[in-house]
Amino acid sequence: MDAHENTCRIQVLSVSDTGRRRRWSDDEKVRIVEESHVDGVTLAEVARRHDISRSQLYDWRYRHKIGLLGAGPQFLRVFQVEDGSGHDDVPAPPAPVLTIDLGPRCRVTIPSGFDMEAAARLLNGLMVRS
Repeated sequence: MDAHENTCRIQVLSVSDTGRRRRWSDDEKVRIVEESHVDGVTLAEVARRHDISRSQLYDWRYRHKIGLLGAGPQFLRVFQVEDGSGHDDVPAPPAPVLTIDLGPRCRVTIPSGFDMEAAARLLNGLMVRS
């Protein structure tokens, strides 16, 4: 029996990091996030392809989802109606839109291209304050 058969083996892994951090522009981050949403692609594959960690990709996806990455936050127009008689004095936004009446004194108009998750967060915030 050879003495080296019972010796523990150590595997040496090379590190590609040279001590400098890669800086990604917002456009690059958005492109990578969009790539991670393609059907049939896993987050691990996308992260490995761009040499980032999965947790970094999850963070970018979350920031993109809440509007902190890319185009930035979008805003809705909210009008308060002074009397409960109707909404005749409020200017109508260009079509197509989604209009939500929150009672006799408040109406929210959402443009068709607006991020519906952001609209839901806004509406939930309005309902809590009511």
